[in-house]
Amino acid sequence: MRQIWTAASLGLCIALAGCGQKAPKYGEPYLAPSIAEQEKAIFGEVSPSDLPANQRAALAHAHAVTAIALYRAGEADGAALHAGLVDAGAHPGLMVGLDTMGFDPAAVAAVAAAPQDDAAAEAARVMLAAMRPTMTGDVKATTEFLMKHLAAEYEAGADGGTIVDLTAYQTAYGLAVTARDIVAAQDAEVYGKLTLDLEILVRMWPGKGPLATSTPAPDTEMALALSNVKSALSGLP
Repeated sequence: MRQIWTAASLGLCIALAGCGQKAPKYGEPYLAPSIAEQEKAIFGEVSPSDLPANQRAALAHAHAVTAIALYRAGEADGAALHAGLVDAGAHPGLMVGLDTMGFDPAAVAAVAAAPQDDAAAEAARVMLAAMRPTMTGDVKATTEFLMKHLAAEYEAGADGGTIVDLTAYQTAYGLAVTARDIVAAQDAEVYGKLTLDLEILVRMWPGKGPLATSTPAPDTEMALALSNVKSALSGLP
């Protein structure tokens, strides 16, 4: 099972953050970095349990919103996979202590049991909204963290307008929604431009969510959307 903290390649991440890769000297052949080198360049050598609690909460939020969207859209298998990633028994390194920050897996389970029940969906949304203040941390740093993951996941998940790794494609959606929701709750005078660019980013997926039948946005459009987010982030105080 591919999990959120596993990276793929650097193209979109470079568009977002210029991940510090050194250009080869003139006359030297270019050797593409290995997957392990790429992961280290993007994220460092960090396991989920070593991440700050607010970042782990943000990752859990991303999987939860993905699961809820897929349950509501009738894609139970994909939804169950993402719901399983926020199972504390299966993934204690990611989930440890998040119950104290307001994460309640029962709310996601209620949507799984009755996907078309608007009351269950609303209760899940309320639960996620309630935990956002505890997971926000430094808004700029948290957003950058989510965007670096998103860039890697999207590049792993989509290629040439085709889904090549469905879980990665879906995870990228959850990361985009999580970043947008965190930023949208901030002062509009300061974060309005970033909120708009994140909303545009979320719309790279269908309105119902990251469906298995989706046609992914072209890599160039995604790179532009991420570049716009990077620009908005750089303009923050």
